[in-house]
Amino acid sequence: MKCLVLLFAVVSHAAFPMGWWDAKEPLKGFDLSPTELKQVSIQSGWSSDDPQLMMFEVSNRLSGPIYCVGASFEMKDGKQRQKAFEPKIYVPAGQKRNASVRGIEKKDLKTFGFSCRCMRKAPQADCENPYQ
Repeated sequence: MKCLVLLFAVVSHAAFPMGWWDAKEPLKGFDLSPTELKQVSIQSGWSSDDPQLMMFEVSNRLSGPIYCVGASFEMKDGKQRQKAFEPKIYVPAGQKRNASVRGIEKKDLKTFGFSCRCMRKAPQADCENPYQ
């Protein structure tokens, strides 16, 4: 039994330092900067079949992928509404994706904004693809 424990300790110890050489710096989710947001285009409109279905097309001109987690809406009566995207809208670099939210009527909406993020090593670093 002592040999088995000792062997496990030696193998574990030998494998542990190798992980340090191969480990990449972890990526974290950060909000897009104002400069980055200028490279994300959001087109919106309503379904002709359903006046409460607001549709979006999100275009990403950044060098890395982004994901949009939700939208905030300011209504003409001054009320604020938040809608989360389930699932989040994942937009690869140089591509477009479509999404929609229900319950927002054109006649009631004053303005809207999106909350988009990307994965990066630090707040000022470039957006990176976490799957590469």
